[in-house]
Amino acid sequence: MFAPPPCLASNDISIHARAGNLYKAMDPYKYLNIRLNPDGSLTRNGEAKLLPPCPSGEPIAVTAAAGADGPAHRIVHSNDAPLNDATGTSVRLFVPGICDGSRLPLILYFHGGGYVLFRAASEPFHNTAATIAATVPAAVASVDYRLAPEHRLPAAFDDAADAVRWVRSYAAGSPGRPIFIMGSHSGASIAFRAALAAVDQGVELRGLILNQAHHSGVERTAAEQASVDDRVLPLPANDLLWELALPVGADRDHEYCNPDAMLAGVSAARLRRLPPCLVLGRKKDPPRDRQRVLVAALREAGVHVEAKMDGAGFHAMELFKDNCAAEFNAQVADFVRRHAHAGDGVDEHVARSRL
Repeated sequence: MFAPPPCLASNDISIHARAGNLYKAMDPYKYLNIRLNPDGSLTRNGEAKLLPPCPSGEPIAVTAAAGADGPAHRIVHSNDAPLNDATGTSVRLFVPGICDGSRLPLILYFHGGGYVLFRAASEPFHNTAATIAATVPAAVASVDYRLAPEHRLPAAFDDAADAVRWVRSYAAGSPGRPIFIMGSHSGASIAFRAALAAVDQGVELRGLILNQAHHSGVERTAAEQASVDDRVLPLPANDLLWELALPVGADRDHEYCNPDAMLAGVSAARLRRLPPCLVLGRKKDPPRDRQRVLVAALREAGVHVEAKMDGAGFHAMELFKDNCAAEFNAQVADFVRRHAHAGDGVDEHVARSRL
């Protein structure tokens, strides 16, 4: 791993030359520990451990800052359920073991991985979903969507639409349950599209959580230029992920990648129907400039946005650093708790007591 490079926004030719040399020197396949096979499939070496569901329950530590005076641990039960038999997708449902779950919020969750890596069962994302379930507390449905390049975009977005239909059916059987949609990294971009599909289908959402949404474009932003040897998401690896994820022949200005192109196809009236949004970013996250484009568009459309874009560290730090994980869990728990019963005419303290 390299240390973060100096800012490349300068016109200093030597800096740009150094960046170019670093870009050429990196083998992104080696960095990501993947191999592209002749048939177009991918061999993913050294992936995170896949964890089985735990129907009998596992003890999950509740972040002190988020849990306040609540329990130090909660038992969280998890099970896998089919989503679409034809595509082989599923959801892993996490439910905390508390006395009365009838009023628990439901969070539809999409994991990260650049559309290419990780599963709902991958250890970092299994643990994230379980911790959110324990900390809020909430039921969390983590979607195991199809990965590229075996299933290039829009496959993951189609799977998200299936998940929204699943949530709609789930909500019909549990009226009054607050529903949220959440995604991390590439999963945040999936979550954004899922939220639009949900409001189009009449699903009442209480909130949308976008954690470090993964976007890019052909013309480099200042943050992207400075990320050639980023410690987590170096530019050559980022470019390769998009090359593997986008439709064959598409470039990074495609609507699946560039937020300007994506937003061009969404009317302000449609955006305005979205629920309150929590948008999280990090100071050294390469897509941070693109994330601000989305925040500006949502606010211009009249969506209530809570943007916290100055988190410490690099991309996906909540998966690697305990202090970043604790901050992330606390931010999500606070947002869900505040919005779960908004407009119910129920005192917040009484509403929380029903969880």
